[in-house]
Amino acid sequence: MITIRRSTSSTANESIVRKEPKKNEGNRAWLKRTGATDGLLLLGGASTAHFRIRVAQSHARGDLKPSLWSLAGILTSSDSFLSAPLELCSTASEVAARNGVQICSMSDYDDPGQFPNIAIIRFTEESTKILDNANRISDQRSIIDLPALMLPLLSYIWIAGRATNPLAEGLGLPSAAFVETVYGIAGIELTPGLSSATSCPEAIWQAAKWWHDYYVKAAETAHEENAKPQNPAGSYAIRQRAAAADWPPDAK
Repeated sequence: MITIRRSTSSTANESIVRKEPKKNEGNRAWLKRTGATDGLLLLGGASTAHFRIRVAQSHARGDLKPSLWSLAGILTSSDSFLSAPLELCSTASEVAARNGVQICSMSDYDDPGQFPNIAIIRFTEESTKILDNANRISDQRSIIDLPALMLPLLSYIWIAGRATNPLAEGLGLPSAAFVETVYGIAGIELTPGLSSATSCPEAIWQAAKWWHDYYVKAAETAHEENAKPQNPAGSYAIRQRAAAADWPPDAK
């Protein structure tokens, strides 16, 4: 079980609002309707791999229910984002060369059947500082070794060898660890409720929803060289609240 500190806020962040998707609307169209071109992106997938990642994050919830989310990233435009996904967008050799960081196209995550849940949240208005830090991490594996976090997660997903839940072993999930490190270098703590380095999309989501008082106070004491935090604000759409793996069309 991951040790989680509860926020002192008694109400959820009203600046995180639900934006219902239109009928048959894909994630690209939904995202463009929000008008967002920067910020922190969360996606919740329905493949077997993403289902298992969502279940793994039950350790980060007091009710032990699976997370809504399985991937975190940093939006670079309305059509692309930076992340450390397990899916390869290029050759396998690029994983080591770019420290696991990939430029992901929203078109690959557009299908609401495969990625039913989506959220975009801004923790700061200074997106340039965030993107500069993201590029540093892709070039400097010494800051955080993302491929080293991918291996145990892949073993867990594939049930290979003596695989265990990485979060239960104190290891963060790669995409969340990437995003949290990027924001951390900029002076913004994404998961104040975590007492360890077990980064995960669920912890980021909980921080955005319940730690808004923390971010308001942090903005008052932010150093000039860092990105100034703000009360997290954004939109989300939930099409699949209970985690489930989508069966292939030809499966019986």
